[in-house]
Amino acid sequence: MPAASPAGELGATHQINGKEQDAVAVIKQITGKGAHYAVETTGVSAIVLQAVHAVKPLGTVAIVGFTGDITLNVQNDLMAEGKSLVGVIEGDAVPALFIPLLVQLYKQGKFPIDKLIARYPLADINQAFADSASGKVIKPVVVM
Repeated sequence: MPAASPAGELGATHQINGKEQDAVAVIKQITGKGAHYAVETTGVSAIVLQAVHAVKPLGTVAIVGFTGDITLNVQNDLMAEGKSLVGVIEGDAVPALFIPLLVQLYKQGKFPIDKLIARYPLADINQAFADSASGKVIKPVVVM
């Protein structure tokens, strides 16, 4: 795993490459029983399910990204261990308060938005959707 990965640059204490490792097993090994919380940003069904399995009993998964249908067995994946699944739309914040805060944090160097987004010209909008669906980018932004 490269030391200069985006996760490491953003302060992650552990980095897991799901293509090379069983992410759920590694998370449970690191945490003991699973994470308290998982924030899932890709919206890719298989990764959402991984996030659900990676949280401990009574853990919470917040889904920020959404790219299509997600199939869960509510009884087995959530209820059996009291897990919660919440959807987050636009941060569920008050824009008049939250946007100025984000701008302030960005100016202070505490919100590295440039490392979280990838810009695409309008002509490449289909590629932006494909990259989002595959998890290649965190947040695609189409520039018009």
